[in-house]
Amino acid sequence: MSPGLLFLAYGVIVVAAMYGFVYIPNKKKHKKMQELHDSVKAGDMVVTIGGVVGKVAKKEGEYLTLIIDEEKSVTMKIVLYAVNQKIEK
Repeated sequence: MSPGLLFLAYGVIVVAAMYGFVYIPNKKKHKKMQELHDSVKAGDMVVTIGGVVGKVAKKEGEYLTLIIDEEKSVTMKIVLYAVNQKIEK
């Protein structure tokens, strides 16, 4: 094999490895987060990326209204994509 062809083969292998180690796991993580965001509904307890815990009062498109403290009527309006996890009861 010529040195140029060998160099090209190594390059292809490196690019394929980077694709396998970087792109595919990120794609799976993105799909999992999309499923989480699609499943959020009123009444769910959620944690935001900032660590705020609240109960979803209503979902309006890409926005959620969270109830932070029911006794003091503290609510917060957030972007749906700020939800990091759902707390199962």
